[in-house]
Amino acid sequence: MGNVKQPPRRYRSALRDQQAAATRQAVLAAARELFLAQGYGATTVEQIAESAGVSKPTVFSAVGNKQEVLATLRTLALRGDDEDLTVAEREPWQRVVNEPDPYRAVELEVEHLADLWSRYAELKEVLRGAASGGEPALKELWATGEGQRLVAARRFVDALADKTSLREGLRRAFAADLVWLLIAPENYHALISERGWPRARYERWLTDTLTHALLPARTYASARYSTSQTRSRHAR
Repeated sequence: MGNVKQPPRRYRSALRDQQAAATRQAVLAAARELFLAQGYGATTVEQIAESAGVSKPTVFSAVGNKQEVLATLRTLALRGDDEDLTVAEREPWQRVVNEPDPYRAVELEVEHLADLWSRYAELKEVLRGAASGGEPALKELWATGEGQRLVAARRFVDALADKTSLREGLRRAFAADLVWLLIAPENYHALISERGWPRARYERWLTDTLTHALLPARTYASARYSTSQTRSRHAR
């Protein structure tokens, strides 16, 4: 038994891991800049490699092919970082869920979405062009994103309905469709990037529109709650 060879130990270098992470970050940053500047179709892996200061094989080993690079950029933009947590598991959405006042919950959701779209709206325009090019994987990624936004819209409507009654006569399914349409990152891109709205105006518009579409007029109790919350914040 003493002659049995032990399997070799796997050696992981912290420095090597840091270098790999830095290379991956450089590739993704270069790809994002190129995609936004000239679109998906006009960008090549060779250009990404050159801009990142690495070889073409390194792009593949660090992230993957061009489709995988775009998909990774999409995931990072939606999540905001490399942590393996979904958007629904993250603190901004949990604040919406845990906020007892439905009107304030709408405000929190809009703040959350504005942060998210500030990272993703322009990249989604890249994905739109890429998906229209006919690549099956990118068309599927586009469809997946639209479906995910509908799931998020339904989740938001359910969260509001748990706090208060929705506007009279409004069914949850119809409400979810309205939210799905209104919160689209295309609206953020159109109003801010194309029409030049400041972000604060976009947030006010979306907050007012969602509130009017989904919730009944403010009651005395909700107004009193909002007033007490304002006084509490000023007292801090």
